[in-house]
Amino acid sequence: MDCGLFRAVCVWIFLGAAVSSQSTLTEKIQQDPAYAEFSSKILSNNKAAILKLHYEQLTVFVPENSAFPTGASYAPHLIFYHTCYGYKPLGVLNTTQRLRTARPGNPPLWVTRRGEDIYINNARIIQDKSNYVSRTIGGHGGVVKRQVLHVIDAILDPVIASPASPPTAWNLLQDISTWRFGAAKTVANFLTKVRETKTQYAFDQTGSGHTFFLPLDAGFDPYQFNAVDRDIVYGHVVPFYVLFTAPTPRGVFYESLANDDDVYVVLAVEEELGKHYVRGRMRREGGESGEFKVEIVVANIPVENGVVHLIARPLGIYRRRLRPFPYVPIAERLSADPETDMFYSMGQRTGFNKIFTKPNVSFTYFVPRDSAWTAMERAGLEPVETDLELLGRHLVISGSPYSIEQLSSMTKANHFGDVELPSKGGPLRLMVLRLKDRFYVRWNNRYIEIVRANYECTDGIVHVLAAPMAHLRRIDGDDFWTASGRFVDKIVRLID
Repeated sequence: MDCGLFRAVCVWIFLGAAVSSQSTLTEKIQQDPAYAEFSSKILSNNKAAILKLHYEQLTVFVPENSAFPTGASYAPHLIFYHTCYGYKPLGVLNTTQRLRTARPGNPPLWVTRRGEDIYINNARIIQDKSNYVSRTIGGHGGVVKRQVLHVIDAILDPVIASPASPPTAWNLLQDISTWRFGAAKTVANFLTKVRETKTQYAFDQTGSGHTFFLPLDAGFDPYQFNAVDRDIVYGHVVPFYVLFTAPTPRGVFYESLANDDDVYVVLAVEEELGKHYVRGRMRREGGESGEFKVEIVVANIPVENGVVHLIARPLGIYRRRLRPFPYVPIAERLSADPETDMFYSMGQRTGFNKIFTKPNVSFTYFVPRDSAWTAMERAGLEPVETDLELLGRHLVISGSPYSIEQLSSMTKANHFGDVELPSKGGPLRLMVLRLKDRFYVRWNNRYIEIVRANYECTDGIVHVLAAPMAHLRRIDGDDFWTASGRFVDKIVRLID
């Protein structure tokens, strides 16, 4: 036998014996104290995963013990997000951009390199503890397959319950409630603008990885909402780069989709005092140019087409419109206006107006004018609801107030369906429609004219309505629908 061939065969036999003598991945994870947290909190809860580790060719990413917070618990399916199909040693990961996980729907893990380091999503591979190679115990026909284990410095979190298919940034934008962010983190304003500017494809494109910055509703005031156009929307997307915060170099600017002769926006990720920010530079032909910096509120949300970061406000909008003088709080505004005094007095009598001392929120108040109540009284009608129920329904509490134009755009973006707003009395479902030169609220199949819109106050916006959003009954006991119809007819005649 050729000496070179003989030596190669000997080396192959030796390496095979060395690998086969090692523990299987299941044994390694369950028996090695370095993986005790992963074993007890994630792997041991899922028998199906243990079976996969026995028989499938897999790559497993195991967070080190220090990555697990004390007392935290994890869903059994999380093991599958730490497991991908195929044998992926470090050498293969060095030339890979994404991996398909064993989780239902096979959502990807994104691979990023920074110098010598390799990152899986936002977790760094600890290379001197990784590349543990083993073999399965054999399956049908006794076929033995290779497996590899890598240790990472953070837990991989898909942030969403198991979907039918891997979600894109567009899916998140359409239905953010599916993710575990809490009810206060919504993106309805930006969704409205994306639909209005017909730029959905920028958030739904697949095949490559991109970075998406989605501004939360809490940072949208009416001026910012009106300022968002197609170019501003494009300035929130970095194409062909998947920028998780840990591996992204600081101060390096990446071109956004807004990169033509008219508008040019570049973005960078920065970190200050433990917080992450997106810094941008914008050049706009014949318009505003300069730099901006916005906090990243929720970072590193993996999606099918890249990574999403939720940010505090829209990018590329520099200043707010000057507000008219005098500019006073809502309660003071209502008390001084002879058209809204009755609703203000109702709030004083019930103690409801104390809510206007609440800090760090904005109010959108739909206030029926005084003549609506006198017309209702003349018609022999009264609300079914209590005063507190009525007041609560008319007051929307959010991070930023809603202008009438904003609500009208949201209605259009929702295909002229109801928009749900967080009122003090619970979810408020309504539409705002523009008919000729007037705006109307459509609530409970009734159209109520907005007689004065967008009165700005220090703590929000007031919209004065021609009638209350109330369920009505006759004082003499007439049925609800008959009474409501008569009342609406009277209000329409008063308007005319």
